[in-house]
Formats: sequence, structure tokens, C-alpha cells
Amino acid sequence: MLSGLTDKLRALAHRGLEENDSAGPLVRRVREVANTVNDLLGKPIRGQDATEEHARGAGAVVTPLVREQAPVILYFDGKDHRTKTKVEELLGARNIKFRLLDVTNDEAERSWVVTAAKRDEFPIVVIAGTPVGGLEELTQLDVQGELTRLVFGA
Repeated sequence: MLSGLTDKLRALAHRGLEENDSAGPLVRRVREVANTVNDLLGKPIRGQDATEEHARGAGAVVTPLVREQAPVILYFDGKDHRTKTKVEELLGARNIKFRLLDVTNDEAERSWVVTAAKRDEFPIVVIAGTPVGGLEELTQLDVQGELTRLVFGA
């Protein structure tokens, strides 16, 4: 009911914006400004035909909101393959793309991630340059709903 009333009000406002009567220059200027604002806001005020089409969804092209993902790196030292696989499965289940970085022979990178994460057990997940921890911490973030917020900013 409220939706129908809103659509009728939008159509009435649109009719007022579209009228071409012999109004004075001030009224014409106000209509021009209102039409410009309506265009900039994505045409929330629209005619009855457009309102019906919007309600049906007919011919309307819906573009999904594309959320860009933060970079996710899974640091791995070549030892605990079982935990690495679980982390990969968890990230994959949330459609999170990640880069696997084997630090077995890279002492500088290994030292950085261990120091930054304040833990010496691998694998370690880093999201947007911030270490979040291993499988346990990642699972906790997922349960709390924070994992997708950190990665996608939603």
C-alpha cells in the first residue's frame, strides 16, 4: 500500500515538473533546477509509465553492485598442509580470492609476517596488509561475520 502511494506521489511530482504552461521565468527556472536534481539523483521522481515499468522490472537493466576485494595473502612455510587446506577451503567458501605465498626459503618475508602477526605458526592470513592470524582466528572472524566485512568492506 505504501509503495503504491509513493509511486503515485512520484508520478504527480513528475507531471508537475513536465508541465509546459505559460508560467513565469522564475517557475520555469525552478523546474529546470528540479529536473537537473532529479537527473543527478537517478530520477527518483518519474512518470507513471516509468513507475509501472520500475515496479515490474520490465526492460530495466539492473547492474549489480560490484564490491572490490581487498588483497588477501596466505603465508605458508611448507609444513602444515592440512591447516593450509582448511584455510583455503574457508576462503574459497566465501568466494575470497587469495594469493598463496610460500615463505619457506624467504627469510625476510617470513620474519616480517611472524613479527607483524605476533605468532610463529603458519599458515598466516594477511588481509589488506593487516595480519589476522591463522585458521582459528580466521574461523572466528567468519563466525562473527567480520571476515567478509574486512575483505569486501561491506
